[in-house]
Amino acid sequence: MVISMTVMMMAAVAPAAAQPVTQNVQQLERDIEQHEKNIKEKENAIKDLEERIDNMKSQLKDLESQKKTLEKDLKAEIKTRKDKFTTRDELVYDQEIADVFYNPYNKADVEEALDSFEGMETKDVIKKKELVEKYGEYTKDMKEFMEKMKKQLAANRWKYLSSSTDLYKKFEKGLKGTKYWKVYNKKEKNESIDYLDRVMDKIMLFKNDGLKNESQFNEILNMLYAN
Repeated sequence: MVISMTVMMMAAVAPAAAQPVTQNVQQLERDIEQHEKNIKEKENAIKDLEERIDNMKSQLKDLESQKKTLEKDLKAEIKTRKDKFTTRDELVYDQEIADVFYNPYNKADVEEALDSFEGMETKDVIKKKELVEKYGEYTKDMKEFMEKMKKQLAANRWKYLSSSTDLYKKFEKGLKGTKYWKVYNKKEKNESIDYLDRVMDKIMLFKNDGLKNESQFNEILNMLYAN
């Protein structure tokens, strides 16, 4: 009797368990279909993005090419502008400034020359501005030195002086102590003031001749009286 009841119970339970299994399979199959659909959609979305990326890469490559061309053109434009500015600055210097260095110091001419440097960009030309600015100072300093030495040379009655005498050494030391001497001493390699170079050349000749020629001295001194 116990066995029969057990068999009956198993028979009753078996059909009832089959239904949920079927439902689970169907649900899983529906889930799988949905996943496959989602996968397909994402694959298509990725493919679409890849195509867009490829297109953007192509556009980026084109933009990079355009950028390089513009950079090359810009470099050439800057160089051309610089070359023209250099030509312009050098032309202004030659036409409006250079003459100042070939003539005695003149305040009005120097001020006008300094105005001509306005707007310049060429370094090799601009560096000459300092010489123009100091032209008056160099001239005054050299004149004061010569006037000081004139009294001492006159007291010596313009007698010949050898390089071993104290007055000769004093003159030579004082000359090398003038503000323009450093410029003059390096004039072979650097810019200088042509007029003052000529004055210095005459002073050197006067010195090497023994500091004895009064008329020669006065000629040099007169060259240093500025306007």
